[in-house]
Parts: sequence; structure tokens; C-alpha cells
Amino acid sequence: MRFEDKVVVIIGGTSGIGLETAYQFAAEGAAVVITGRSQDKTREKAEEIRGKAVYPDRIVPISGDATKSADVQSIFDQTMQQFGKVDILVHVAGISGRKFGDGPLDECTENGWDVVMESNVKSVYLTNHAALGIMKEQNYGSIVNISSVLGMVGAREHFVTHAYAASRGAVIQLSRSAAVYYSKHNIRINVVCPGLLDTPMSQRAATDTVIREALTKLQPLEPHIGYPDDVAQAILFMASDDAKFMTGVALPVDGGWTAQ
Repeated sequence: MRFEDKVVVIIGGTSGIGLETAYQFAAEGAAVVITGRSQDKTREKAEEIRGKAVYPDRIVPISGDATKSADVQSIFDQTMQQFGKVDILVHVAGISGRKFGDGPLDECTENGWDVVMESNVKSVYLTNHAALGIMKEQNYGSIVNISSVLGMVGAREHFVTHAYAASRGAVIQLSRSAAVYYSKHNIRINVVCPGLLDTPMSQRAATDTVIREALTKLQPLEPHIGYPDDVAQAILFMASDDAKFMTGVALPVDGGWTAQ
């Protein structure tokens, strides 16, 4: 019950890491605002979360596109109208841009670059920007942004999507720089960097037998692939007072990928 009096906004809370994180915050007593682009899916997942929540009436779905400033502002305006504060922001939303033209730098299309940067960097800027305006007034808050191991280290063969890597590196550096500046307002900003997980976004890689074999070396810790619960546990730790003296940290949850 670390979060009984906390209000948590989860950007991208309808699947994978975001949904599992919402479940766990709700199980520890938080008021949880989950967001997603689809109104129907956001409402459906909020109803599922209520089934595991300590306070089911404090689970609120708000649909919106995190790359649109008006939608992001609406999410935070509605949260403030309902709860009067934002204690924690968790930004999970993002994409893999391969289908839009991402790839090795000499092959990455301009459209692939633009779509990935908008989805993975601009969205973080918009949500963090909105949350920080509220948290400065409160003089406290905790932000956890999700990046990737590919924002920390280079990759060969199976994971060569250079716009994606650049976008994830940008999230880390934006978070670190902001963490230093906003510490004077008692606001902590940290990053969790997953390795390859078994999530809807990663199904292409997670179900490829060649990639799964490569993971035995890339992620040497068995079972060589992570799950949403592994990352959600790290997010809750970073968001909680258990990590009250940690800010500007990029925490890998990667089965040993970045340790090599």
C-alpha cells in the first residue's frame, strides 16, 4: 500500500508494460488515470483494472493521443478536476517504427524518422511538460519515463532501428537533464530501460526463433526474455519513496544486456 494516497497518470496504460503497471499501482491503493488512443479500449482496460483495485472508483480512463498537445493538456486538466493533484507520471507510450520505414541509418526513411521521433520523443516532452507545471506548484512529484536498452548501447543485426535508438537515447538525456534542474522543486525524474520483453509491441522479435536464440547471449539471465511484470516492479520502485534519493537514473531491466 505504498501508493494509497497517490494519484498516478499512466500514458499508454492499455497494454503491455503500461497495463501491468496500472494493475500494480491500483493493487497498492493508488488512484490511477490510464490513457490510450482508443476510447473504447481505454474504458475496457480501466474496467479490468477496477477488478484488482483497492479503490475501484478511483480508476479513471481518459483517451487521447500523447503526440497532440491539446489531448495531453486535456488529460491533465481532467485529472486535476477529479483529484486535484498529480503525484506520479509514468510515460510508457511509444512505438517501434520499422513498419514506418525505420532501419539502419542509410536505409531509414525520412517518414520513419519523423514518425518515431514524434511518437517516442515529442510525446514525452508533452506529457512531462504538462506534469511538471503541476508538480512545480505542488513542490513535489515523481516521473518515470520508459526508454530502452537500445537507447544505452549499440546493436547489431536483429535490432538495427536507428531512429528508434536515437529516440530512446533522447528520452534518457531529456530525463537526466530535467532531473537535475527540477530537483530544487522536490521532483524526481527517472528512466527505466527494458530489454526485449514478451509484449504486444515486441511480438515480431519475441516470436522469431533466430532472435530468441540470439537472446541467450544478449540477455544471459534466464529465461532470456523479460515480461511486463519485471518492468512494472522497477517502475513502482522508482516512483515510490523507496527510491526517494534517486533521480536522473537510467535503470536497465534487461537480463544482463547492458552489463556486457
